[in-house]
Amino acid sequence: MNVDHLFEIERIPLAIDYRRLYRADALLQIGDHVANAVGIEFSLEMSPYGGQEVSVRFLDKPEYPLIPALRVLKDHIKSLDKDGALP
Repeated sequence: MNVDHLFEIERIPLAIDYRRLYRADALLQIGDHVANAVGIEFSLEMSPYGGQEVSVRFLDKPEYPLIPALRVLKDHIKSLDKDGALP
């Protein structure tokens, strides 16, 4: 399982600077099958020790296993943030 891509990424404004909140639609690929798009909400939060924590929440019911989907989404989001691809 891997992330085909995230699209319609929208940043939700917050009053605090150490937390960024986003909404997007995600397409995940399971083998040769690309699943239907599902809405997600994710946040990136800086810890006081310098690390970054990513949390993901599904807005719609996914049609794939939840734990592996969360893992690949978190890895993909970290990669997007590292490359500067998030708004």
